[in-house]
Amino acid sequence: MNKNYQFPTEDWSIPIPLTSDILDIAREFAKEQQIPAKVQQVYLNTLAVCAVNNYLRILGIPTNITAGDSWNSSVRLTEDVADLWIVGKGCLECRPIKPGAITSYIPPFIGFERIGCVLVEICEETREAILRGFTPNTVTSGDLSLHNLYSLEYFPAYLHKIGPLVNLSQWFKNIFEVGWETIETVPTLAFRSNLKPSHLKRCKLLQLGNMGELVALIVTITPESNSNVNILVELKPGSNQLYLPVNLQLILIDEYGREIIDTKTQEVNQHIHIDLTGEPGERFTTKIVLGEVSFSEYFIV
Repeated sequence: MNKNYQFPTEDWSIPIPLTSDILDIAREFAKEQQIPAKVQQVYLNTLAVCAVNNYLRILGIPTNITAGDSWNSSVRLTEDVADLWIVGKGCLECRPIKPGAITSYIPPFIGFERIGCVLVEICEETREAILRGFTPNTVTSGDLSLHNLYSLEYFPAYLHKIGPLVNLSQWFKNIFEVGWETIETVPTLAFRSNLKPSHLKRCKLLQLGNMGELVALIVTITPESNSNVNILVELKPGSNQLYLPVNLQLILIDEYGREIIDTKTQEVNQHIHIDLTGEPGERFTTKIVLGEVSFSEYFIV
């Protein structure tokens, strides 16, 4: 992002009222805590998350406030969490600061697990939360200065640039992104499918070029005992073809943008696949390439 977007240019701080509903939720979450420091931490974190959630709703940006760790009572007890799930994009960190503060502490677990961070000034006397600015997902742990924030004027444009994100953990809760269908919706795939009870499988049909040839991108996830997830990514013919197109590539890209697996079809491949294990919060991308046509899908575990 262009550094010219940063302060100081014009104050684009956004005031959001702390309504009675927001205050009630924050008090309810805070009462669960036994340590005074945790009471205040959870209270302020919840106010920040709710304020950012209301701001995004005003902009028409869909969120799922209950999908983040900040809405998980077990995680709140042990971790310093203040995240908000933006539908199709990922988790946004919402960090509270006190009036007059010029820095905010970012816990060490943030990093690549977040699409960015918004600093929220909590003014309890005026019952107002002021969104001061944001950073992209290059934020690291430690102290984040207000002087290093980007203006909220550019926040909607920044979100727009982020590719749609598929949240695999939400699949276990029967929450699926648009376009990801059951195998039964594709008769040729349903006939060949042998799904075990512990597996969860979805597919997405892709049209390659102008010939109308369909390829099915199939993702199967299986929970493992250590909270990791086994992920099987496959390509199969999506219509009545017996074989996939020759030289069709399936590429796995890690969260740092590195291509770590590249597999390609030969003349008689009925499917190609990549098998991997992902940790909670880990990101990866699959890229499907045939000649000049390519599709990318972005995932978070």
